[in-house]
Parts: sequence; structure tokens; C-alpha cells
Amino acid sequence: MSSARAHAEWKNRVTAEYSSAAVTAQVLHALIQCGMPDALCRTAIRIVGDELDHAQLSHDTLLALGGEDTPAVLDANALALRADQGPFAFLVDTIGRSFMLGETFAVPLFAAMREGTTHPVARATLDRVLRDEAVHRAFGWDALDALIEHDPDGVRARITAALPGWLRGFRDGYGTLRPQDPLTEEERAAGLLPIERYVAVHHGCLATEIGPWLARRGIQAPPLS
Repeated sequence: MSSARAHAEWKNRVTAEYSSAAVTAQVLHALIQCGMPDALCRTAIRIVGDELDHAQLSHDTLLALGGEDTPAVLDANALALRADQGPFAFLVDTIGRSFMLGETFAVPLFAAMREGTTHPVARATLDRVLRDEAVHRAFGWDALDALIEHDPDGVRARITAALPGWLRGFRDGYGTLRPQDPLTEEERAAGLLPIERYVAVHHGCLATEIGPWLARRGIQAPPLS
């Protein structure tokens, strides 16, 4: 029987993975509407399936850790396309926030989680997730390149304007990840990551990956704060 914090972490993971599947399904729809390259559409189809698999594997991990068998709770309003957005603007915003940032941050973060994970079910789940996240990250940057090719100035300007808020949202998440007490060996074995390690990996990814990759596309990332 693992701790309540381990149960909460994996329950949140179930919800996050289902939400990612729903968001990517909307991205697929917008890609088709905007006539984006077929390869991007087909990768988006794969990602929807990956995220549904990740949700199921995360649920299996929750149960293996002694958590309750409860359904994921999704916020339908948070997943709805904004009324003032067309499909192209939706793609720029969602690719930027969820893939260019979210999936790129996810690769080193899941790798760091996996380092100390010894629970067999949690370890197997993180093995699968980590393999898939590299594909999801590449999709985000490929999609960004396709969007820039379609509207170079507009996409660069929209990403540049939104970046500070998007990054602030990721940093604000640090507070929700801070444990009241240091992680126990059991919690670390279940895949939980100390907040200090989370912050270090996050900042390292921004400095060595996201920042330079944006710069090569003519977009300047704001400084770390």
C-alpha cells in the first residue's frame, strides 16, 4: 500500500493523459481543417492512441499502488475550443503550449522520474510513456515549422506574445508539486519526483533545448525568472 501522495500523483496522471488525448483529437481536427501535411495528421492520430494507452497504464499503476478505482474527472470547459478562435489560431496556441513546451518538458521530466522508480508496474508505465513522449515532442516542433511556413510573421508574433504567460503557467505548477515532507523511499519508488529535481530539470530543458530550438526558428524565449 503506497502513500496518499503516490495515489494522488497517479490519479492526476490518469486525468492528464485523458485530457491530452482529447486535446490532440481537437488538434487533429484543426490540422485537417487547415489542410496541414498528411504526415502531421497521421502522427496526431497515433498520439491520440498513445495518450489513451498512457491513461490506462496510469490507472493500472494507481491500482497496483493500492489506489481507488475511480474514473478520471475531466473539465469539459477547459477542453473546449474558444469561440473567438479559428482553427489556425487554435493550432498555433495548442501546438505552442501543449507540444512545443509541454511535450518537450515531459521528456526529461519523465526520464528523471524513471531514474528512481523501482515499483515494477510504475516502471513499466514510465518506460512506455518515455518512449512515446519523444515522438510527441518531435510532432510539436514539426507542426510549429509547418505553421511558420504557412504564416511566418504571424506565427512568430503570436508565439512570442504568448510565451511569457505559458511559461508562467508551468512555473506556477511548482507550488502544486511541492510535498509537505520529503519524499519517502516508497514514494520515490512509485515514480514521484522531488520538487527541487523537477525545477532543475524544467529550467535545464528551457535553457538547453526549448530556448535554442526557438531561436533557430526566429523566436526569442523570455529569460528564466
